[in-house]
Amino acid sequence: MAASASMLEVIQLLVAQLAAFQAVLLLASGLHKLIRRHRTQTIVHEFAGVPRNAAPLAVGVVALAELLASLLLLMPSYRAAGGVLAGLIWASYLLLILRAIAQGRRNVDCGCTFGAAQRPLGAYQGVRNGLLTSAALVVAAECAVSATGPVTPSQILAACALLALYGALDQVMALRPLRSGHWA
Repeated sequence: MAASASMLEVIQLLVAQLAAFQAVLLLASGLHKLIRRHRTQTIVHEFAGVPRNAAPLAVGVVALAELLASLLLLMPSYRAAGGVLAGLIWASYLLLILRAIAQGRRNVDCGCTFGAAQRPLGAYQGVRNGLLTSAALVVAAECAVSATGPVTPSQILAACALLALYGALDQVMALRPLRSGHWA
């Protein structure tokens, strides 16, 4: 009995950490969209196909959705809803990436990074967004069936460290020798 109770506590701790990471990533992403509004409007038009005159509204709505999901993920009572919203956001991005690849538009900037994308869309972006979607839905499912505690300051710090690693991985995946299969 004690082993199952401690396993449940470990799962709840991991889910809270996953929620904290998703919250920090969505917060950074939403703020980035608002700060780099003009670049994001161009991306929304060229990548997502939103008409140019509707792009400012679309950017505002998406940024607010990301900020709302971030906030919900940090509050235990609303974490399941935050996980669902985050999952919808990541799944939408995944579908847009897959659509662009299917249309042969691999060189379009998806706005998936905090810098300018200088690499074609491919498996990395698809897998990354699939994992983010899955992680958000795990948070939503676990929080819907069992209570989780508040996100602690140490979890926020760990989430910031994970965000730095996430950004570093993105930079590594952009390296031309790695992407072309040459290591010389």
